[in-house]
Amino acid sequence: MTAEVNMSIDVELTDLAYGGDAVGRYEGRVLFVPGGIPGERVRVEIVEERRGHARANLLEILRPAAERVEPPYPLLTESGCQWQHIAYPAQLTWKAHIVRQLLVRIGKQPDALVHPTIGMPPGVPPWHYRNIVLFTVGPRGEIGFKLTESHNVQDLEECPLLHPALDQVYQLVRRKLIEYFDDTLGEMIQGFTLRGAIGAVSNSTTGIAPNGVKAVPTLLTVHARPGSMIENPQQLAQTLMTIAPGIVGVIIERVGGRYGRVFAGQEFLTDVVLGRRFRVSADSFFQVNLVQTSVLVERALAMLEPQRSEVILDGYSGVGLFSAFLSPRTSRVIAIESQPSAVMDARASAALNNQNNITALEGTLERVLGQLHYRRERIDLALVDPPRAGCHPKALQALQMIAPRAICYVSCDPSTLARDIAMLCSGGRYRLVAAQPIDMFPQTYHIECVALLARVGTR
Repeated sequence: MTAEVNMSIDVELTDLAYGGDAVGRYEGRVLFVPGGIPGERVRVEIVEERRGHARANLLEILRPAAERVEPPYPLLTESGCQWQHIAYPAQLTWKAHIVRQLLVRIGKQPDALVHPTIGMPPGVPPWHYRNIVLFTVGPRGEIGFKLTESHNVQDLEECPLLHPALDQVYQLVRRKLIEYFDDTLGEMIQGFTLRGAIGAVSNSTTGIAPNGVKAVPTLLTVHARPGSMIENPQQLAQTLMTIAPGIVGVIIERVGGRYGRVFAGQEFLTDVVLGRRFRVSADSFFQVNLVQTSVLVERALAMLEPQRSEVILDGYSGVGLFSAFLSPRTSRVIAIESQPSAVMDARASAALNNQNNITALEGTLERVLGQLHYRRERIDLALVDPPRAGCHPKALQALQMIAPRAICYVSCDPSTLARDIAMLCSGGRYRLVAAQPIDMFPQTYHIECVALLARVGTR
């Protein structure tokens, strides 16, 4: 007998999948069960049938796993924090397990060496870690996170993922927007992004917030709903500048159309990581967990082992995070980035850090690498940190042609990491040395990972 939709069955859970669901089997078919933990026996209801697998909702835990804990913020379970029912040490263990599974299955690396996941430092709770968060405004004026696989918004009065000083700003911004727009909030505003320069706090002269938390320099970007006509957006930007300690700039996007924008204050932050300063514009990517960003940088450098005489490629270089730390260890850094604001930030960051051996080039990695290869430019080592979609196939081909002695691949999606490793190792030119997961996203299934590939024939 096969399972049918709305049918209730008991199953044994045996694994966790990338995506956050526990995995079980029924009548030989794979079942994906959100909220479960391997080792548990559960009662579930089949809610969706697909070819080869089915999805089920958890009805009852018949035998709980030892790692099960009470979720501290149940409201967030359906809006991003899928793993808060799993004790934190177990989250780390499962993340390394998932990386290895993907490297074996997709990456075609049967002997993949995956080190234990580096979690948040001892004494630092795995909450209140984010320095950047996008909030959505629902049609009825709800403010919070979108529910998984839904357009509905989970209304949040506070955000336990945000750094405490930024959570204070969130609550004040939320209150002001509701007061300012009243019943028209959902028609006018699609959402807003908060980003804070947490690393700059120790060097900051900003004051103390009302709750006693030291204020963090903060950029607020308000995303107007397409087609909405905000009356006097400049006045709104000026008003929002004044509501919370630490706000240094307010940008309102899509004013009067898709590309219009107004702002008050400044359009960038200056953040600090391991003593280096970085300009980060509102449109530029920056890591979301500053505590673990330091760990990420240190692990990448330790794995890559740059030499003083070498030329290093920093691909998908963003605001120059890795470039700034590669610069003193090598003769030259060639940074390639396609986002114009990030390229300008990278050049400003190099100046802030008095580094004159960084060349920041604007363009897609595949196009600029092709030009470098055509000009026979020397590249001894490469570091790439692509977005979630991974590297462009032509960029991987160009890397193989340029043939640096080692490639450090920084990834926020282990499935695309595994796919790209399979391609880089095809033909026997490169081999995977090791992968190091780092927990940048506690309470979620998302995994940051640093992998090192060495050219075959090099030590």
